[in-house]
Amino acid sequence: MKKILLILFLVINLDSFAQDPQLPIIDIHLHAYQGVPPNMKASWAGESYAQGLSSPENASTHLQMVLDEIEKNNIKLALTSSTSIKALETWQQSRPELFLMGIQTDDDGKPILSPDSLKLYFDNNKVNALGELGLQYAGIAPDDPMMEPYYKVAEDYGIPVCLHTGLGPPGGPHTFAPKFRTTLGKPTLFEPVLVKHPNMKAFIAHAGWPYISETIAMMYIYPNLYADIGVLNWALTKKAFYTALKQLMDAGFGKRIMFGTDQMLWPEAISIAIKAVKEAHFLSEDQKRDILYNNAATFLDLSEETIAKHHE
Repeated sequence: MKKILLILFLVINLDSFAQDPQLPIIDIHLHAYQGVPPNMKASWAGESYAQGLSSPENASTHLQMVLDEIEKNNIKLALTSSTSIKALETWQQSRPELFLMGIQTDDDGKPILSPDSLKLYFDNNKVNALGELGLQYAGIAPDDPMMEPYYKVAEDYGIPVCLHTGLGPPGGPHTFAPKFRTTLGKPTLFEPVLVKHPNMKAFIAHAGWPYISETIAMMYIYPNLYADIGVLNWALTKKAFYTALKQLMDAGFGKRIMFGTDQMLWPEAISIAIKAVKEAHFLSEDQKRDILYNNAATFLDLSEETIAKHHE
């Protein structure tokens, strides 16, 4: 009788553990800023609750709101990229154990550090990733010769690379990004880079949406390529997000899809993004855990000790 009760106790508690909303999460796609335009609305988002999001009044408030969301949702690690080294330093100093740092591209499409500086910063744990590379916004293809020295450093030293793929905010070419071209967001444009650098640790941001068929082709041919679902999980309509996510899952890539928010100027998008994954009816609890934590832990080569600490 005691053995039966013990088994029932374990089953009930393991089930509760699987449903526990406070299990750890890794956000593979955040952004830090030196300055934040206040009261900017996410008016282009697909759902009304996302359209109502508004940017905070300044950069320090933005950071604090992000930290509040991180604490609320039990995010244990967040890869945060920026066009400002100072912003990265501020974020990392606020929570050294939480934030990994990535360098973005500037308005001209060039990474904000030289290849040699990237290596130096990486060696000193001041930068942990190359990206998000917003080459598309500057009208630059992923295999542009300018990027070759960066990819070589990334491959040689095991530096993760994040490439922006897919779309951007509506109206971009007529406002803040005159050189932006939709077709430069196709995931297959990254193929020459992956062919030349087979050992590079890379993931494509936004899962290449709406070019999901190209993402599937790339992930099929290149088994080390990962994808994140940042921005899709809060800025698209829920139906569009679920359609894209289900396509990726049905294609067999449940172990290489990573959770990201790409919250940009809207910290409260973090909770919306997490909720969207947790409420995906076609995902099992194990699949949700893979997306929210396990896949990124594998991609980042986290130690068993770190993983255990995140689950304390």
